[in-house]
Amino acid sequence: MEKQLKTGLSVRGDSIYCPLAFQLDSYFNCLTDCHHCWIRFMNHTWGEELRPLDVEHFERQMVNGLRNQNPKSPLARCLFMKKTLRWGNKSDPFQHAERKYLRAPSIFALLIKLRWTFVIQTMHTDVMLEYKKEIMEAHQHRLITIMPIITPGMDRDWEVLERKRTNPATERLRDASKLSRVGIPIGVNGEPFIPGYHKVSEFADMLKALKAAGINRYNTYNLHLNPFVAKRLHAIGLDIEQIWWKNQDAQWRPIQQRLCDLAKRYDIILGCPDFVNTGPHWKERANTCCGIDVHNPLVDNTHHWKRMIQEGKSFQDVLNTWEGVGDKKQAEMVIKGKTSKFYTLKDSGIYD
Repeated sequence: MEKQLKTGLSVRGDSIYCPLAFQLDSYFNCLTDCHHCWIRFMNHTWGEELRPLDVEHFERQMVNGLRNQNPKSPLARCLFMKKTLRWGNKSDPFQHAERKYLRAPSIFALLIKLRWTFVIQTMHTDVMLEYKKEIMEAHQHRLITIMPIITPGMDRDWEVLERKRTNPATERLRDASKLSRVGIPIGVNGEPFIPGYHKVSEFADMLKALKAAGINRYNTYNLHLNPFVAKRLHAIGLDIEQIWWKNQDAQWRPIQQRLCDLAKRYDIILGCPDFVNTGPHWKERANTCCGIDVHNPLVDNTHHWKRMIQEGKSFQDVLNTWEGVGDKKQAEMVIKGKTSKFYTLKDSGIYD
């Protein structure tokens, strides 16, 4: 019998940065296996079985989590507080294997039944749209936001990085545009912008394409570069030394700030998880660093703290946003700049 994924629900370890750190993976592995995906090293280490989600266990976790009146772990708190769920983080929920294993119907049904807000993150809008009935039902209850992933190189990335195993980027954008026209909230995830590979002009073209499609939300971040990714990119002929060099903060910062300036020019709401390199004057226009506005995201994170301090809030005001998810002492150290383990708000240059 094929192994099933028991731990589909999780809270990202970087919840101190990520407002949507509560996540669901319906598969342990992602068989799309994009060359630039940094998370695949985990499968390389811990097992490459697909492991479809155990949906019965998932339902018990969700239902019991709501009943737990004394939540102690970050995951238990997210469940009890009914945090917005990001569906698709370490793996794509609508990769082609979904057509065989059919985990989505049960997940849609439970989220709708529980009236749980969620964000779908996917590169496979073609497979996702096979569940249009469920998507529209979730939309009727104002539960769903859809976040297709489209990196700045568009179909060049589809060929080089995604190995033509996903829905082509132009088709993803077309699908997102159609969903937006019927009122479904859309925010396109543009991570990563790979410095040394992607060009700023490509980013500008991406923004123009979004505007033409009637979409005004995008997201950007540079490459999560680990040795596993570096070897894979080198193997397909990319200049990994150039990518590594331009991915360092000193070289990345001016590129990041040019991307932010372009977003202002085209009036695109740009999500930027990189709160340090966006510069001291950049303020987010969305309630997540994915560039989208969703109901009840995590708020105890640097994305919100930076904006609060820019608006003149006190340290205590910022600390008061902590809602029980994550480590409050760690948060205080980041706010006050008293740790070298993480970037702090002092690193962003917004105060001495």
